[in-house]
Amino acid sequence: MSIEPRAQVAPERVLPGPVPVAPEAAAQQRVVQRICARVAPEGMRIGVGDLPPGGLQVWIETPVDIAAAPESWVLHHRMAREVALVGWHCEADADRLLVLGWSAACLHNRVRLLQSGLRRLADFEHTAQRAVQLDGQDPDDEPPAQVAAAVCSSIERRLRWPERLAELAGFERSSELPHLQLLLAQVAGLETKVARACEEHLVMARVLARAVCEQYTRHRDLHRAQRDVLAESRRWVHASTMIRGSAGARPSTPGVGRPHMGLTERRIAASVINHGVPRVTRAATAPRADHLGRTEDAR
Repeated sequence: MSIEPRAQVAPERVLPGPVPVAPEAAAQQRVVQRICARVAPEGMRIGVGDLPPGGLQVWIETPVDIAAAPESWVLHHRMAREVALVGWHCEADADRLLVLGWSAACLHNRVRLLQSGLRRLADFEHTAQRAVQLDGQDPDDEPPAQVAAAVCSSIERRLRWPERLAELAGFERSSELPHLQLLLAQVAGLETKVARACEEHLVMARVLARAVCEQYTRHRDLHRAQRDVLAESRRWVHASTMIRGSAGARPSTPGVGRPHMGLTERRIAASVINHGVPRVTRAATAPRADHLGRTEDAR
């Protein structure tokens, strides 16, 4: 009996596996995931994946049946607004959110937001007032360290910038276009200044909260402790308004404002006798008033 020889079997074809995600794309996915999770209602799962032509797509994995949850297109547009504040161009509809490349317009908007944030953070008055109130806590119930920690947490939530900057932690932003590189570098520098200014607010909140607790333990009068600590803090909270010409811009440079003065500089300035004493105290001294008048005229 003749048997036909068996044909040679072709080697088994190995199908290509999933393409590994580049580290830059993976970092971008994490950042977008954090931002969208903050915007979405609690308990809602958000999916983030690659967009074949380039970029990312975001969708809602959980059915939108959570109580009081807005419609999907509303959520996608809220996510698009928050993601665009980082500098990406976004497009949203009822089905998904598309996160595309860097946008010069969005990066310029982020620069304006950061500059506006720096101007607001230059005012320590509201933080001081909230800090001495101890976030409504009773010093008899908690140790001073826990009271100060709770006050710092409350101030951090009010500032809002620390949470948003933490979402970008570890994410290196770059572009192949020179003008976008310059914008990204400007954004990174402003973010560093904003983070430093927020940290100064938290340091001040911690110092003032502990000072209120310490004074309260001495005379057991909470309102008196809050009043005394707040009055003492105002000497260096308002130190920058007492300084004329020492940190100002040159007269030949129109439109340039005073650089941001940190909390440490304010406290040092308040300790200098020529600048730390409130102006109303020196108003009766003729030579000092004349000197201030000449300085104001020179500016």
